[in-house]
Amino acid sequence: MKNFYLILSCCALFSLTAHSENFSGDDFNGAWESDGGNQKVQPVGWHALSCNASGVFGSMKGGDESDASPIIENIFAGSKGSWMTTGYVIPGILSLGTPWIYVDTNYFTAAKGDLGVDGGVEFTGRPSKITFKAQYYNAPTSDIDDAAHIKVYLWKGSAESTDISGANHTDEMSAVLAGNAGATLIGSGELTIDNDIDAFEAKEISIDYTSQEIPEKMNIVFCASNYLSKKPEKPLEVAEGNYLQIDDVAVVYNSTGIENTQNEELELTVTRQGFSINDTSVQPVTIYETDGRLINQGLVNNDRYDFPFIPGKIYIVKVGNAVFKVCAL
Repeated sequence: MKNFYLILSCCALFSLTAHSENFSGDDFNGAWESDGGNQKVQPVGWHALSCNASGVFGSMKGGDESDASPIIENIFAGSKGSWMTTGYVIPGILSLGTPWIYVDTNYFTAAKGDLGVDGGVEFTGRPSKITFKAQYYNAPTSDIDDAAHIKVYLWKGSAESTDISGANHTDEMSAVLAGNAGATLIGSGELTIDNDIDAFEAKEISIDYTSQEIPEKMNIVFCASNYLSKKPEKPLEVAEGNYLQIDDVAVVYNSTGIENTQNEELELTVTRQGFSINDTSVQPVTIYETDGRLINQGLVNNDRYDFPFIPGKIYIVKVGNAVFKVCAL
């Protein structure tokens, strides 16, 4: 259960503690949850940023039970009257880590703020990229130049840091990306979306590896604002009403070259339900534990192979003569 608290002195601080690292499926059609009315309804295992100020309750769930997808929106937190508006816009965030926001207010107007995401999930794979579908809406009523920002990163070790309020954080995104003492950044990638996307469009983010080491953790951050990438210590500059809707998040692997095979053109797109390949031919499939034990075999059918991958566990998958070391989210 996430906790949050409000300090009604010179500042407001909203913080979400971590809970289960598992979520039901990459297509978001599994379980969703609420947090006692204080947190948006969100897919289990993913963590959204929200607060208890007026106007930010509700669900980020788009679609229906059989075809759901998160809508990540920048929402005004505060009150709007005829003579005075008090409050600020909260960036919409959905992450495998834990988002948090600190706002130092002056008469309930943001004077300066800090924002980040702590942690992620255990993950020891080395995918070449992540893929997902996205829609994006840039609200015409906002005079702030903003854009959606998506970040993926993998690391090992652990970094400690503090925000501008003095609060402590473990594996906060900016500290991991900076390679603060204790953390080794192994790979990362990012994407900015600043033009409207009216219907779901396939997107991908290539991961640039700077180390040959095996990661221990991974995080993906979907944000409807680019404020998270800038983190200026000044009033929140976030475009109200901008939203990012996502679906079908997956990780993609290239051949590892095990058993002297090299096929960089063949790709496996892995979800918890199985994998697809970018090849229409019928090919034999064998799946092994890392100790070499055979656990499954069959044929790729219509570019798709069904297998219940356990999240975070490494498998050796052989498709034809190409060999892959894979790990599902």
